[in-house]
Amino acid sequence: MKNGYGRPFSEKSLTGMMAHWNKQAGIPEGYTLHGLRRTFGTYLAECNIQARAIMEAMGHSSMTVTDEYVREANKKRMAVDIARAINEREAKRDAMKQRTPLRVIK
Repeated sequence: MKNGYGRPFSEKSLTGMMAHWNKQAGIPEGYTLHGLRRTFGTYLAECNIQARAIMEAMGHSSMTVTDEYVREANKKRMAVDIARAINEREAKRDAMKQRTPLRVIK
């Protein structure tokens, strides 16, 4: 992105523009371009995009930072899988409790 003088925007000017746009849109303070960038990387990792593709999309020079996104997405995925398994097991257990009890017939 270039400014009206044909030069790249500085980080400070982009940050100021983002704050201005947020205010216009009624978005609370604290939302930043860097936060938006991190959200993008997190979203890619949570969509199971390959780490190399995330690295290139984010412009990282090495896999170090990219691996953080992938690691966090994997932790989140694992937590969801564990919660789902526990809920399924509890639902089966509850269903068993609701069955008519056996009775002895003579």
